Amino acid sequence: MSLITKRSFGQKADDNGNVFERIGRSFERNFIREDRWKLILQGLGTTCIITGASVVLGSVLALGVCLFRRTGSRLANAISNAYVRLLQGTPIVVLLMILYYVVLGNTGLDAVWVAIIAFTLNYGAYGSEIMRTAIEAVPEGQREAALALGYSESQAFRDFIFPQAAVRFLPVLRGEIISLLKGTSVVGYIAIQDLTKMSDIIRSRTYEAFFPLITTALIYFALAWLLALVMRRILTYVDPRAKRKDGREVSAR
Repeated sequence: MSLITKRSFGQKADDNGNVFERIGRSFERNFIREDRWKLILQGLGTTCIITGASVVLGSVLALGVCLFRRTGSRLANAISNAYVRLLQGTPIVVLLMILYYVVLGNTGLDAVWVAIIAFTLNYGAYGSEIMRTAIEAVPEGQREAALALGYSESQAFRDFIFPQAAVRFLPVLRGEIISLLKGTSVVGYIAIQDLTKMSDIIRSRTYEAFFPLITTALIYFALAWLLALVMRRILTYVDPRAKRKDGREVSAR
């Protein structure tokens, strides 16, 4: 090996060593120093609280609006349509700031609860339309058969229509829930220190964007994957056909 080749090889080794050292120092500055990893955990907890509470409350609201519309009243239909159109036409960031600075500005309500209310209203509007479409897709003969067997209207809906509709709307709601999770990244506009805001705080202190942003993206990806897995399990429980399909996939493997 010539002297020039040896020097080149040694230079590459030194460069590689310097790269790993810089990465290690950057990781230490962003997460280890001043226990900044705790900021990520704190922001993650806030994001999970907002997402979980909004999904639960929003699902109840969506079902309530859907049933309210099914009463057949013109007034109920008009109110439901107005609510859905208003929320679907309002960007979530604008809704957050209206609730925080205008509607609930003088109540002293915690910003996290304001965010939960905003995302609940938004998710409820979209969810109610998804549920309504799925319920209307169930053949009318199912209801008539249940009534012919002696079931009441409420029993027919609960035992026959809604379970069949759930098989149709759950896969669509899965996408809405994941969108809600990702949408919570804007709550920093009302001074909530969620996952995205905490990574931005770290970035402002270290003047480095790589580790905070990449870590945030990976965490959101992991949360979305986990939510998709949970929704798939729920769908498998609700739909026997999905359960048999999963069984065939396992057998094929």
